[in-house]
Amino acid sequence: MLFVVMLGGKHPRAKIEVHDVVFAVADTLEATYPQLRAGWFGSPKGVHIDAWMAVEGVDGWTVELSHLAPAVGAHHLYFINLGGYEANSFGEAHHYLLVVARNKQEATRKGKQQMLRHWSQAHTDGVLDIDDCLPIDLVDGRYIHLVQGPHRPIIQQNDYIVLS
Repeated sequence: MLFVVMLGGKHPRAKIEVHDVVFAVADTLEATYPQLRAGWFGSPKGVHIDAWMAVEGVDGWTVELSHLAPAVGAHHLYFINLGGYEANSFGEAHHYLLVVARNKQEATRKGKQQMLRHWSQAHTDGVLDIDDCLPIDLVDGRYIHLVQGPHRPIIQQNDYIVLS
């Protein structure tokens, strides 16, 4: 199962809590904890999960793992970080989503279609091919392959789970 996990914690050079997203593959969320700890760039003490997604598939495409690299022109799974500003709120707001696309440009277009309308200065902060974010040694040398077919909806949970 593919997990997308929002980690939070401290960094020696930061005044406030910082966050990052880590992608991991395991049978359960708990089994991803070593991967999550290894992927965290800040102080190990107090690192925690703030949110997570369990992804079996996206938009009619099932996520599978294969030892073969995806074919040229194959569909890829992208993680998109959208940003913008909300009236009467301090700081930048974010909206995260997964899209299936053949390339980064197509993924960016799909992401912009889901921009939150109430934001001012809405923009795309990042478009990541998830295969580029998974440490290949942690997933036994496997790559993400997308196969058209039915799948369960993404499970998404906001939570506070301390890892250290």
